Amino acid sequence: MIISNLVGGAPPVPERARPESRYPRVYSGYTKTKSGQRVTEDAAKKIATAYRCANTICNDIAQMPLQVFNSYRGNITRLYPDMQARNTAYLVERKPNRWMSPFLWKRTIVNWLIWWGNAYIWSPPIAFRELFILDASKTYPVFDADGNKWYQTIFPNGQNELIPDVEMVHLMLNSKDGLVGMSVLEYARETMGRQLAAHETQDELSGNGLKPTAALWVKAANLDQESKDIIRKTYLEAAETGAAIFEENKFSKFETITMKPTDAQFLEGVAVTDADIANFFDFPLHKLNMGKQSYESNEQQELAYVKSTLNPYLVQWEQAGAEKWIAAVDQPFQYLRFNRDALLQTDAKTRTEVLIKKVLNGILTPNQALQIEDM
Repeated sequence: MIISNLVGGAPPVPERARPESRYPRVYSGYTKTKSGQRVTEDAAKKIATAYRCANTICNDIAQMPLQVFNSYRGNITRLYPDMQARNTAYLVERKPNRWMSPFLWKRTIVNWLIWWGNAYIWSPPIAFRELFILDASKTYPVFDADGNKWYQTIFPNGQNELIPDVEMVHLMLNSKDGLVGMSVLEYARETMGRQLAAHETQDELSGNGLKPTAALWVKAANLDQESKDIIRKTYLEAAETGAAIFEENKFSKFETITMKPTDAQFLEGVAVTDADIANFFDFPLHKLNMGKQSYESNEQQELAYVKSTLNPYLVQWEQAGAEKWIAAVDQPFQYLRFNRDALLQTDAKTRTEVLIKKVLNGILTPNQALQIEDM
């Protein structure tokens, strides 16, 4: 059934009032910015700062284990993956679907979130449970006559299908109404457009080899093409050797073309624009080698990075997953949580001291501390 939906023909939709879309996909990436650039997802990824910000956020979240816990009468225990039952712990920790590993699955979801503002995770109601990622550029919420929410999507085979809200986990960024999100591009488009334009200017300068440019104003007598080529070659050789011989009677004026101070300041502003782009991603500058670079301050900044940058992705994922992937009877006791400690890895000495304190204060048993160290 799943393969027929994603690859082959989809089953017929049950008879119901056809939902009408309130949120048609309008992708403004093909509209030029004021700088004359079209800032699409692919174009934005060519900006080193934007690529680094998005890539780091995707990888950092992907490497955090997403785990399931059971809390009953104050006793918290972790639920372990069960391959036979294909429980939620197995899906999020071992095999979300037949094609993806957990790392790739989480990374792909965050990538959709950043560049499209929405990520759709579909869990079909079948015995062989799987969590599929739908194309966010071809999926959006719709509502029927009774106000029930559905999701309209186009599968890879071109089949247009409706999916009930209960089967979908919808993650979003920058939402104005809680129903659809907006990507970072929607807000940073003009800033990224200026950066792309600045890089274009740099490419033109580099393409010229940073050689001096000049205009040779020829006298009334016309030169044939061969003479022009000789003069051009002589001038370029002069740029390298520092000397040239011209026939004075052929020219009325020799004028060098240099970069204006305002143009130089514009190129210096590229670094400033990098900082602006990082701000749109809420990405710390020290990770771009631009901020304060000391071990103590960066350790604190890493904690702030998890709290302010990553938590908006993590918390809504934990909440939405607990609602849709855990059975209603278990929801009062079970919950999902990303293991943030996997990202905040400290040195061996500090980690050992923390574990010893937790054991001595009764927070952990010696065996639990050994398990944290994979022992």
